[in-house]
Amino acid sequence: MRVPLVLVTGFLGAGKTTLVNRLLERRAERGATGKLGVVVNELGEVGIDGALLGDASTRQIELPGGCVCCVLGDELDKTLIDLVDANAGMEAIVLETTGVAEPLPIAWALRREPVASRVRLAAVVTLVDATNFRASLPVSAAVAAQVAYADVLLVTKGPLGDVEATIAAARELAPRALIRTGTTDEHAAWLEETLADPSLEHAPSGPEHVHDEHCRHADTHAHGVDSLWVEIPGPLDLEELEDQLAELPPNYVRIKGIASDGTTWHAFHRVGLRVSSEPLPARPPDLPGGRLVALGTQLDARDLTNCIEAAMRVIMA
Repeated sequence: MRVPLVLVTGFLGAGKTTLVNRLLERRAERGATGKLGVVVNELGEVGIDGALLGDASTRQIELPGGCVCCVLGDELDKTLIDLVDANAGMEAIVLETTGVAEPLPIAWALRREPVASRVRLAAVVTLVDATNFRASLPVSAAVAAQVAYADVLLVTKGPLGDVEATIAAARELAPRALIRTGTTDEHAAWLEETLADPSLEHAPSGPEHVHDEHCRHADTHAHGVDSLWVEIPGPLDLEELEDQLAELPPNYVRIKGIASDGTTWHAFHRVGLRVSSEPLPARPPDLPGGRLVALGTQLDARDLTNCIEAAMRVIMA
């Protein structure tokens, strides 16, 4: 019996990792006994999403609720086959893509042997950020491709954005997709129910123009989005760092990272021009120190270094 796979995609900062985290929390809260596979596809030379997903820096990491997490490398086929073969009775798989991945090449890969004998694509679920979706359309062709090939669109950050305008823009690209609004918890509850439906099957109906993009998922720059990372060498003032990152120009589409204020480790994020942070229970074991990852166009490491140094000066004053 082939394992159903739900592909979770969406542009940078749409809330994919937050959704998957909440899904795992819900399963742990109810003591789920079925086994779920979670595959994370990272963007750039050095990523941090695996750390934010609970130390998923290596394959076959056990997570709460009977889940198993691994990080997708260059070989999609091998990752999925290893995951299924090592975990008998796996009920479903969630594959979280990078923010600039396009669903169609992944869908084609899932229809090739030998992976097609073990896994079937059940649905493409695309997160649409109500605060940044329309502004992101000119940034990368992946934004439109993710929506156009979706079976279901989950509108995120509704209270912060224009939901009606977002839905109207998405509907033009995906007239047949199911569109759902709600909170992260409501989206996670829907996804959990969807993963339990063994009859769900993706209907490949993407528009023809998406097919021209099939080679672009392998290179972040080909999507019009570059990736850049810098180390954070010591403790810094999180409030000052947030202020500094907020001043960067809009070509810095997505910034995320992990840093210490000297006593507590924090994850910080910038999506569009909005910056936030939250404390972590401990330093992620797969990262020896702080790190900042930026995604966007015409990136300059000096901009990021200046932000970090300014925040470090404050805490040393």
